[in-house]
Amino acid sequence: MKRFIEFFVCLFIVLSVVYLKPVISSHNQPKQKNDLSVEKVKISHKSVPYYELNTTGMANFIGKTETEFLKEHPNPKKKWKSYYNTEWLVYGDSLNDYYQVEMKNHVVSSIFVIGSELDSTPFAMDMNLVDLAEITTIFSNFNFEYGDEKYEVELTEDDMNYRPLVAFNNGTFAVLHINQGNGKLMAIRYLDKHTLLSIMPYQMDQENKVQQSLATNVPNWEQVNFDNQQQLSTILNLLREKENKKSYQADSELEVGAKNALRKLKEKPETFIDEPDRLESFKSTTDNQFNSAPFILNKKEMSKILKSVDLTNKETHGIFYGPVIDVPFMMTNWYGSRFYHEELTHKKDTTIGLTFEKQSVMTFFGREEEKKKTVESSE
Repeated sequence: MKRFIEFFVCLFIVLSVVYLKPVISSHNQPKQKNDLSVEKVKISHKSVPYYELNTTGMANFIGKTETEFLKEHPNPKKKWKSYYNTEWLVYGDSLNDYYQVEMKNHVVSSIFVIGSELDSTPFAMDMNLVDLAEITTIFSNFNFEYGDEKYEVELTEDDMNYRPLVAFNNGTFAVLHINQGNGKLMAIRYLDKHTLLSIMPYQMDQENKVQQSLATNVPNWEQVNFDNQQQLSTILNLLREKENKKSYQADSELEVGAKNALRKLKEKPETFIDEPDRLESFKSTTDNQFNSAPFILNKKEMSKILKSVDLTNKETHGIFYGPVIDVPFMMTNWYGSRFYHEELTHKKDTTIGLTFEKQSVMTFFGREEEKKKTVESSE
């Protein structure tokens, strides 16, 4: 009996040592970080912070008053009224010296550069992404403050390929517009934070307070429509020249057709747009234009529109775009988008007819030789 009791005492001592040792030693080890805290670190560092370039080129003029700017750049060739009560001062007339300066409340808010001989340091026209990557990293995320708000902007892969964003250390930005067809830099848009938020071509998770506060009242829409038409034609022909194509010639028949087509589309969109979802999207775009993504008519819908205005010959095609909030941005968007760029690459196109109605534009393209053949055959 004595040995039996001794056995149990020994067994108790052994078991106590085996099971209590890990418990005791665990109190001497540091606490492990849980998975949640590690995940939070990963989320907060989901992208590489961007850096700012030294302010050079036209970026130096952003924020200057109109008086200050005109002292250095007097006598613009033209002045165009635009949206949000802004005005464009136009300089130059060729691929060497063309640029536009946007004045908002008599302050330089943005500059749109096409001319290859202008100071766009450290960038130069016709650079490709490889060239740009040697100057700066192409970042996908930008965070900045404007007013009382903090904004986070995210670029998609297409954005990084065709309209990368760069920041300067004076608080301004530049959008580098790259031609979708040849991969070369075709234009640069220098702009302040307010203008960037106004046109905002990139993705944002939070509400854009700037777009929500933009004034929709325009004192003279007729003048703005006319100036936008002139601006579109000028920029489009310069970008065509960059691709070694001939300039479009204005065509009165196509212009009348564009006006009638845009009127019919707005009056009875259900005549041309069958799908309920697309029809709802179109109406949402026209009802709330300042805060809507662009609406694109597909080939079937455009074909119906051309038929409705007796422009059904196979050589005529077109682009409807709305809402237009900025003509230079719209034009570079056409050249940076696969869908729109296809409409601009028809080699035999020679004529154009377009019309603006507030924030919508209808543009028809055609061929002069085809018109002549039609006239000759009827005679």
